[in-house]
Amino acid sequence: MDKLLTVLTPFYNNHSTIKRCVRSIEKQSLSKELFDHIIIDDCSDKPLTGKIGANEYNHLAIVRHDSNMGLPSALNTGLEYTDTRYFIRLDADDYMHRLCLEVLHETIRLISEPSVKPNKGYVGVSCDYKTVDNEENTIKLCSAESEPIGCGIIFKTDVVKSIGGYNEKMRMAEEIELRKRLDIAGKIYHLNMPLYRYVRHDSNMTNNDELYKKYINKIK
Repeated sequence: MDKLLTVLTPFYNNHSTIKRCVRSIEKQSLSKELFDHIIIDDCSDKPLTGKIGANEYNHLAIVRHDSNMGLPSALNTGLEYTDTRYFIRLDADDYMHRLCLEVLHETIRLISEPSVKPNKGYVGVSCDYKTVDNEENTIKLCSAESEPIGCGIIFKTDVVKSIGGYNEKMRMAEEIELRKRLDIAGKIYHLNMPLYRYVRHDSNMTNNDELYKKYINKIK
């Protein structure tokens, strides 16, 4: 049976949260035979090993960089190993609702049907999300349309690869830069369902406002 999609998880020293992240993928309603999960260890201080799977998660693959190359590079490495039609990014400190993969895949499949002429231009589907704390308490319900993030989006793999993947010079705001280039290829359909869980904590990269603004200005 051909696999439908690949989950890409960039990882760097997220040892305290990675098991929850992986569990959320293992509990997906979509059959495990229909997707891959690739974790890209961007040269963490303590290497992530196959013990996270412990024979239980036999479709989980771990790829490790020899040096720290940054988030966009880790995602591009994951894309190199992706041979499915679609992929979804799930960060190592986040997690998903159990219906996330199935619903996003079914949505992009339906809007990509040749008979639906107005929707031929869609290159991905984003879902809404909840920001939560480390104890999984909901902080806020967010719209992926008005407050977009780089995760919880199913992309057409060939389209993202055709524009060169993620820009490795963008150590932050890489998802905004990617979507700006994707606008040339097509639109991202917005699904008004909160299927992604974005964990807020002190070490979120986007907490560095000054540095984040610097990369936003690069895009402009």
